[in-house]
Amino acid sequence: MARAGWLSTLIHLRFPFSYFLLPIWLFASWSSLNANPLRLWSSFVIIHFFLYPASHAFNTWYDRDEKSIGGIKLPPPVTPSLLWAAWFLDTAALVSSWFLGLGFFLAILVYTLASKLYSWKVTRLKRRPWLGWVGVGLVQGSLTFMAVVQSVGTLRPWNDPWLWLGTLTSALFLMGVYPLTQIYQHEEDQAHGDLTVSRRVGIRGTFVLSGLFLNLAVVVFAVLFYLHAGWPLVGLFFAVQLPTVVYFLWWARSSFVDPSKASFGRTMGMNLMASSLMVVFFVIESLP
Repeated sequence: MARAGWLSTLIHLRFPFSYFLLPIWLFASWSSLNANPLRLWSSFVIIHFFLYPASHAFNTWYDRDEKSIGGIKLPPPVTPSLLWAAWFLDTAALVSSWFLGLGFFLAILVYTLASKLYSWKVTRLKRRPWLGWVGVGLVQGSLTFMAVVQSVGTLRPWNDPWLWLGTLTSALFLMGVYPLTQIYQHEEDQAHGDLTVSRRVGIRGTFVLSGLFLNLAVVVFAVLFYLHAGWPLVGLFFAVQLPTVVYFLWWARSSFVDPSKASFGRTMGMNLMASSLMVVFFVIESLP
């Protein structure tokens, strides 16, 4: 029984799901000045192996979903070890972040507290669609970007337009992606009394809202890439992202006709494609 409980906990930590958030770290790493490799990879481990899984675990502890959730088609029953794992990973994230500086530590602390406010039954920001949505964009997007950029290399001055454009882009990107991760969970959220932004605007509204903010993010991405290396880099970005755009439009069209197409499988397909192509772009850009 104990072994089954820890296996359930390991699954619910959703380490593979952290891959879908990798573009934020890659973008921040690419935007950093004179990044120190040790500090850079330390931030990667802290964010993707401590911070994100702890947040997933805490959220799952209070959700107790029986149907598909992000990265898990058939979630196993939640056991008490999940909450212990969440607190352990939170502690590991906070302790290790201290060694990357006070700014990074404070960012991780704010992220940790915000994720608790989002999930905890007393505050439960997940039941407040617009506040929860904006909060995810600012914390999981802007705060993560700022924390990495300012902790792994030479500090960018606070009046540096690049710093704030990157922060804005990260928020817009997350605010575009996040509603899509909720689009197949409307029944489950309704059963729990959670009014997510996707459930609030409906399936069609989710595609419209996500499309709008993803387009805004692309515009600011393009501005940054143009400032960095001119039109060739902008062209590369658009070329690499074209399959994601095609998939999104096809998925939206099919879901408008048949709402059941807004499914777990197609959501994960969208996330996997979008994240992987962003990884490809930054890998190509970093080649000598």
